[in-house]
Amino acid sequence: METHTGLLTHVKVFKEGNYPITGILMFENDECINCVIKDRYLSKYVLSLPMHKYRLEVQGRYNERGQFNIKKMRIINIDSYIAIIGTPE
Repeated sequence: METHTGLLTHVKVFKEGNYPITGILMFENDECINCVIKDRYLSKYVLSLPMHKYRLEVQGRYNERGQFNIKKMRIINIDSYIAIIGTPE
């Protein structure tokens, strides 16, 4: 598995329902990383985060479309808001 760390800048829901698919954009050293989340719990968690505020460390693999498929996620800069809603770990 590969690991990337970057600033969460954009979240988009591609599909809702029992098996949601959420896309996020992260910036790591002036490089945009296009990520996909297929896990229901992580998708709901990312939707509750404000943009341009939190740095994420994600683990996963690239798919055939060049999107980074996220399997694990961790927030690096935890503040009082994250202390209230909890972490995805």
